[in-house]
Amino acid sequence: MTKITVAAFKERLAMLCLKKGGRGLPRKADDQHLLFKSIALTLDARAAYSEADINLALTTWLDSVGQLIEIDHVTLRRHLVDAGYLARDPSGTTYRLRTEAGAALFEPAIDALDPLAVIEEARREQEERKRAYLDKRED
Repeated sequence: MTKITVAAFKERLAMLCLKKGGRGLPRKADDQHLLFKSIALTLDARAAYSEADINLALTTWLDSVGQLIEIDHVTLRRHLVDAGYLARDPSGTTYRLRTEAGAALFEPAIDALDPLAVIEEARREQEERKRAYLDKRED
C-alpha cells in the first residue's frame, strides 16, 4: 500500500474542505481518514481533553478548516472515536489523541503540516485562478 504524500494530502484536503455540496463525511474511507488526520494535527498528543474541550477543538476545526463539511461536532467526535483517532476513558469524560491511528496511511512528514495553513493557501490559489480567468476574459 502506498502512503499518502504531503502533496496528495494538501490537494485532497483542499478539495474536500473547499468544495460545496455533500452532507456529512465523504463516502471513501481514505477521504474520511484524511479529514480525521487533519483534525488530529490540530490536537495536542500530550493533552487529556474533557468533553467540553474536545467539542471546542472540533468546533474550531469545523469553523476554520472544515467550513463546508456539513457535520456537527458530536457526530464528528463519535466518528473519531470509532475510527481510533480519539480514545475515550471508560467513564466517557476524558479524550486523548491516539497518534498511531492512520499512521500506516500517511507519510510521516504530514505530521508537520498545519491544516488551516493548507486551506488558506488553497483559498489564495483558488482566488488567483479566478482572477486570472476573469482578467483573461476581459482581454
